[in-house]
Amino acid sequence: MKRKNITSLLILLFLVSFFPSNNVRADVAPPEMPPGSTLFPGDETTQVRMVAETVILNIRQNPADEAGAIASTQATFTMRNLGTESETMEARFPLSFVSGYSDGFGNYPEIKDITVKVNGSVTRTKREMQPALNDGFQERAEVPWAVFNVTFPPGEDVVIDVTYTTSGFGYYPYEAFKYILETGAGWKDTIGSADIIVRLPYDASRLNVWLPNDTTGYSQTTPGAVLNGREVKWHFDELEPTAESNIEISIVTPSLWQKVLNETKNTTSNPNDG
Repeated sequence: MKRKNITSLLILLFLVSFFPSNNVRADVAPPEMPPGSTLFPGDETTQVRMVAETVILNIRQNPADEAGAIASTQATFTMRNLGTESETMEARFPLSFVSGYSDGFGNYPEIKDITVKVNGSVTRTKREMQPALNDGFQERAEVPWAVFNVTFPPGEDVVIDVTYTTSGFGYYPYEAFKYILETGAGWKDTIGSADIIVRLPYDASRLNVWLPNDTTGYSQTTPGAVLNGREVKWHFDELEPTAESNIEISIVTPSLWQKVLNETKNTTSNPNDG
């Protein structure tokens, strides 16, 4: 039994650490899934500033697909009207690829389970097709948005909470997730502070999070990430969001890493077994 456990553990670690990921179907990128995104204001010029943004992606195994992963996402936006008059607008959250692109295979998957709260109260959203945020090539001119009414009194903070689930994408044994910050450019001035936190169901390490010097062939973790316990975190102050600000993370598929942890525990707990 001891030899079997050690052999299994070595095989799993080999898959995770040495799997030639940049060659696995590198000629064909995997179909992407719609990422989470920062709120976008209405079409009008606004005096409302996003003074703080905190986003937590709680990653776990996809219950419908052992080889996949999903992220239950909680995003909190603290907004402040710097003007002298109240503003009422239809704020927006993209439900698919905001650029107007497809998943790479002509499909347009959407985020389905979005919930919005304004100052703690659930706010009704409606799905609308509105222009994509891309002046260049588009596969479709309009994309689906979750639209909701919100009022910003002058000089007051308004807290908007958005929760939803996104799916990872990639080829086993890796999964990638993205978060779009550039949509925050529509608000006044900079984003005062932004924290993007990816929370794993186990401790994050160089073995289960692919950092910028690593590659999976189709995804690369955004530089600047700090690994602490179960979290991978990016922090920004006075952010002027552009496409280069968007966040991406590439991880080992949770189901595989859990097998590594289980085999490690079994081997440690039963060193003399067999």
